[in-house]
Amino acid sequence: MIARRFAALLLLLWLPLSALADEAGEWLARVGPALRGLDYQGTLVVVADGRVETLRVFHAGSGDRERLVALSGPPREVIRDGHRVMCIGTGDEPVAYDLDQAGRWSAALAVSEAAGLGSYSARMAGEGRVAGHAAVRVEVRATDAWRYGYRLWLERSSALPLRVDLLDSAGRVIEQVAFTELALGAAPDEADLRPSAGAPLQRISRLPPPGDGAVAWRVPSPPAGFRLRAARPLPGGGAHLLYSDGLASVSVYAEPSAEALRGGLSEQRGAVHARAFWLEGWQLLAIGKVPPATVEHFARTVRPVPADG
Repeated sequence: MIARRFAALLLLLWLPLSALADEAGEWLARVGPALRGLDYQGTLVVVADGRVETLRVFHAGSGDRERLVALSGPPREVIRDGHRVMCIGTGDEPVAYDLDQAGRWSAALAVSEAAGLGSYSARMAGEGRVAGHAAVRVEVRATDAWRYGYRLWLERSSALPLRVDLLDSAGRVIEQVAFTELALGAAPDEADLRPSAGAPLQRISRLPPPGDGAVAWRVPSPPAGFRLRAARPLPGGGAHLLYSDGLASVSVYAEPSAEALRGGLSEQRGAVHARAFWLEGWQLLAIGKVPPATVEHFARTVRPVPADG
């Protein structure tokens, strides 16, 4: 066993980095089909900011349907059917979301395409076991400090993500999502996929792509790799802008402030940071699962400019 591991280590050291990157890209390319097409059910644990949350997951590959039920904390559940997502227990009424390329449902699905993005690099990082399943590790590291990196444990036969770690610029884990128990190939019952509230899934309009002349706000110089993916006007001449590098996303809001406030405010919950400023009758807010310096830059530099400026 020791000799075999030592030989494997020597092989990894001998292989050129380009070969490791190509292999990592091949593994990542399999994540999307695995997440969408496989039947599975199990228990997920989310560890972030000193808190631990437990979720029960049911996924049917036929139709790409999924239900997540919180087993700890307040009663909550999320039901997904293709691009439609309903959240129950987070407000007075069930809320439906319509997801598109800029608002991915699964972080692992977005990470799976990061190997082709200029702001990230991917490479193989060894092997392991998660929830009793053999796995390969793939690291997707950010090339600068504007965004986080990821480490994924992919089930060896299917490439289904078993664990995903969010990494800061020093490689420290700041958020972790992992299966503690997984029945791969076990199709859930229809009752396991239905919302407990009995409300039907609703389709709502998604954020429109940029180019609407009514949206007169922009971030003139976003961090490298980020570009405007969607924009919509808000009452009073404000706007909601969505910037993304294809993996990380930042929402920027500009809204009139009823009071003549000045100053700023910072908030953090786990890996999600928010930065707000009040200036000349406006509240400017940036929020996203990105490092604090990134939301700081977006909140400080958003400006009222012509939509084609």
